[in-house]
Amino acid sequence: MLMKSRNHRSQILAPMRRRSFLKGVLATGALSVVSPNILLAAPGDKVRLACIGIGNRGAEVVASLHATGLAEVVALCDTDIGAKHTLKTLEKFPNVPRFQDFRKMFDKLGKEIDAVSVATPDFSHFPIAMLAMSLGKHVYVEKPMAHSFR
Repeated sequence: MLMKSRNHRSQILAPMRRRSFLKGVLATGALSVVSPNILLAAPGDKVRLACIGIGNRGAEVVASLHATGLAEVVALCDTDIGAKHTLKTLEKFPNVPRFQDFRKMFDKLGKEIDAVSVATPDFSHFPIAMLAMSLGKHVYVEKPMAHSFR
């Protein structure tokens, strides 16, 4: 008898979940038609992006994100800023503030940053990404899929 009541209960609740889901989808759709700016950024708005690690792979990440046209680079950070492998990125963004310490960057420009790209050596991804997320920033970070090369 107990098994029968459980099956009966799940049969009753399943359609209600679908109905609730559909109501939510329809409400969201109606809201987006009435006021699209609530769900999407206004046309022309760009994500204010801080780039941490701008040499080697970081240069490729910065260039790719900027090429979308959806991001405005507002800060560049690298411990080796000015080194040969960072010059291409620095030349591309000559008027963007530069930092060698990501913590100082967040202290100075934290309110002007919407998102962060992290392209640093593997051991430093974690503290940078965690600090950025704790400040409410969106984070793009690439992590290796294994603990070793093998």
